[in-house]
Amino acid sequence: MENFIRQYQAPKKLCDDLITYHKKHDEYKNTGRTYDPVTNKSLINKNFKDSIDVAIFNGSSNKTVMSYFNFLSKSVQAYIDEFNLQGSFRTDYTSNIQYYPPGGGIKEWHNERTNVFSGYDFIASRALVFMTYLNTVKDKGETEFLYQKIKFKPKKGLTLIWPTDFTHTHRGIPAPSEKKWIITGWFKKI
Repeated sequence: MENFIRQYQAPKKLCDDLITYHKKHDEYKNTGRTYDPVTNKSLINKNFKDSIDVAIFNGSSNKTVMSYFNFLSKSVQAYIDEFNLQGSFRTDYTSNIQYYPPGGGIKEWHNERTNVFSGYDFIASRALVFMTYLNTVKDKGETEFLYQKIKFKPKKGLTLIWPTDFTHTHRGIPAPSEKKWIITGWFKKI
């Protein structure tokens, strides 16, 4: 059965550079915020998401960020070509480099159209999600997809692209003894 999850490989040095970027850029750093649609405010719920996020911006002049988005552009084009998707796709303006301490992660089942990440107006145009593991984790740390019954082990550079809807409900399995870094965001259909 087709699962519509595809794998690509980012350069390992680029992964190291993105971790360094995360460690050095405090101006866009926040502690794992989610969104409460009832109060229309962001909140911190470490039972759901335990992370430290650094926003990166599509169109940044930073060499490392530009290199990542160039790699990502080629990867999504391969995905689009494989599935003969119509229209144009571009990344959201903001993506996140996320650091999970030992035991951290996005632990609950979710999909990228749920409103725990941002308001409804932002999620409506999401079509695909991407995630790159920036380091290898040996002690658990997988990304588990509910309906596909598949887990992906974090390996440095492994990049996944998949659809955003409920069909691809997933969660992060915490790595109890290791740190984990990923970069993640969405492609919008324009």
